[in-house]
Amino acid sequence: MIDQAEQGVVTVRGSAAGFAQEITAGRHRLTADEPISSGGTDRGPGPYELLLAALGA
Repeated sequence: MIDQAEQGVVTVRGSAAGFAQEITAGRHRLTADEPISSGGTDRGPGPYELLLAALGA
């Protein structure tokens, strides 16, 4: 069961060293990044892919 304090809490952490972002949404963890062609390391879906996934959810 999800702790009531965790519901609706989303944190995003990144560094100045690149585009990769560690996202925590409640108890779920995601990694987002830009594709290599845009200067990222392709460690996860890009912002537009995440947006499209959110719209389809």
